Amino acid sequence: ELKGITIQAKLDLWTPTGKRVESFTNSMLCTHFGLSGPAVLDMSRYYLDAVGVDPEVKLTINWLPNTDHDAFAAQLKQEHKRSVLQILRGQLPDRLAKTLVEQAGLSKEQANLATNQMPKSIRQRIVQMVTRFEVQVAGDRGFDYAEVTAGGVPLRELRLSSMSSRTMPNLHFCGEILNVDGRIGGFNFQWAWASGYIAGNSA
Repeated sequence: ELKGITIQAKLDLWTPTGKRVESFTNSMLCTHFGLSGPAVLDMSRYYLDAVGVDPEVKLTINWLPNTDHDAFAAQLKQEHKRSVLQILRGQLPDRLAKTLVEQAGLSKEQANLATNQMPKSIRQRIVQMVTRFEVQVAGDRGFDYAEVTAGGVPLRELRLSSMSSRTMPNLHFCGEILNVDGRIGGFNFQWAWASGYIAGNSA
């Protein structure tokens, strides 16, 4: 129902004990197969590492990245004569606003009630759904769709001035075969070109 929506969002990665271990705010795209976009691609590297160690880690979305839990709760109180749906439609795409209300378990009547007529428990559910929406991750799209690879030859095994191996004479490395990976935004291209230039000239 949300495919095609692009929105600035904040993704947080949490340990089972509630400690935030990583956070990214960037553009996020809802697609027919799941979530994508820079925020998701940046987070995926850390999520996959973390879930490999502890399957109980949690991934959450704040659909209003500049508004935290307490600030949104205060907004609902301040704009108490408006409905939750009206408030959300002023800040989010209409389809997303409706979906979040549905996911919070509100009926059509409750969604259109003024917030001061709603039980506190329902307001709390809405705040949780908007600022800390827990994502149930079914999996990743695999190597065929990967943007960047992590891991590889450790940099300590190289002479970085020539990108040459410290253990094997006349062997040079560059790009993603080395243990270097950066966030989305051209950093991985830059590493490939810069390390390739040095390795090529040195070889």
